[in-house]
Amino acid sequence: MSAADEYFKKAEQAAKKGNWDYAIELCMQGLILNPTASVERRKLHIWEAQAVQEKGGNPQGGFGTKLKVMPLQANNKKLTMQKKWEEAAIEIEKCLRFQPQSSGTLFNLAMVLENLNAVDGAIVVLEEVSQLDKTNVEAYRKLGALWAKKDEPEKAIEFWSKVQQYKPDDKEAGKAIRDLSAATMVKRAEDRKKMAGDESFKALLKSEEEAADLEKKQKVIRTDEDRREAIRLKKEELRKDPTNSRLWRELGMYYQELKEWAAAEKIFRKALEVNPHDLFVLEKIGALKEAKLDYELSVLQEACNTAKAAGQDSAELEARLKAKEAEIRHFKAEEYDRRVKAHPTDYELKVRYGEILMDVGKFDDAISQFQKAVNDPKLRIRAFNLIGTCFREKGLYQLAEQQYQKALDGIADKDSELGKLIQYNLALVCEKQQDKKKALGWYQKIMAIDIGYRDVSARVSALMGGDKKEG
Repeated sequence: MSAADEYFKKAEQAAKKGNWDYAIELCMQGLILNPTASVERRKLHIWEAQAVQEKGGNPQGGFGTKLKVMPLQANNKKLTMQKKWEEAAIEIEKCLRFQPQSSGTLFNLAMVLENLNAVDGAIVVLEEVSQLDKTNVEAYRKLGALWAKKDEPEKAIEFWSKVQQYKPDDKEAGKAIRDLSAATMVKRAEDRKKMAGDESFKALLKSEEEAADLEKKQKVIRTDEDRREAIRLKKEELRKDPTNSRLWRELGMYYQELKEWAAAEKIFRKALEVNPHDLFVLEKIGALKEAKLDYELSVLQEACNTAKAAGQDSAELEARLKAKEAEIRHFKAEEYDRRVKAHPTDYELKVRYGEILMDVGKFDDAISQFQKAVNDPKLRIRAFNLIGTCFREKGLYQLAEQQYQKALDGIADKDSELGKLIQYNLALVCEKQQDKKKALGWYQKIMAIDIGYRDVSARVSALMGGDKKEG
């Protein structure tokens, strides 16, 4: 037994007794001796999370944690630039001691492990990232590349497909899937060649139809006819691999694009049946229902508009339209509640859920979602603006003004569309507080750069007219 294994064995024993700190220290010593020990590294992160939670902390980190790990991160950056990968890995693990579920820190660790040629270790860590953050496209991208590096094309395709799920137009993912699919077909052909001893490449394929099908699989799908052909090909794949939930999901998407809702749902349910742990299927089923309801709403809206244009009685259609809108609001509130719980670190999802809660008048619940989203720098300004609007709707105008001001402070270009919107909101709450002078100031700032913005010109005239009357 190696010295590293001795440390890992003792760490396991300490963990069984709930002595997390000692187990973590022993495991760290083992990783210093053997930085490629991927299974033990995964156990370390689990123990660290348990240790943090038992002390009432947040395994994902917080403001206090950021201050603690800042010197470690600076040292890690230096080591990374010097390409001292083993030392960098240990330094990152020191950071993870405080925030073992920080997806960003784990992603950095995976990149260091890749540079150590510890591909298995990098994969294990990236899978941690994808479990913590289901929408981390870059983790899926890297997993696709690493599985391809390990000559596991089917696993690679699975993760590249996840990239496409969140970025349907991602060219790199599309090319990778086409290349890997072709490589899989060639590999099978070469295997048959070895078995048959036939030198002709054409003879390696079962038939000319198989070669044509391969070409069709790589074709960009644009029309319903393309989708019908893609369905045929996907069903052929499923006959060979009926327990592959990814293939069932892809088949369901083609039916969804054809607006064959019942067939799509049946197939997504089949995907869940063959793999109950495929979390993406649940997302697909929810997205399918949302797409179906939105489509039904658009049909009703068009019918209502057509009836009005023709001078027909549209009362019944309008009632159905109103009922459908209520149904959609109710569905989305429940569906996005489920999605947020399933993806607790997806702040973009929290913002969307908050907006849905605003639509149904649940402003306190919406504020709670937005207050979490301000932790994401990309969403901070938008979240503060939405919090302000919630407070405004609740009649808490001073609090609303404070939130709008925080949003405006974060904007570099105050003349941008978002800048104008926030200044407009500030003006509205100032009016609500009877502070006409301040409101006028905000409206005039907007008017100076965009006189046609909303009803700014009319509001300025009204406020100035009011001032003249009072004078």
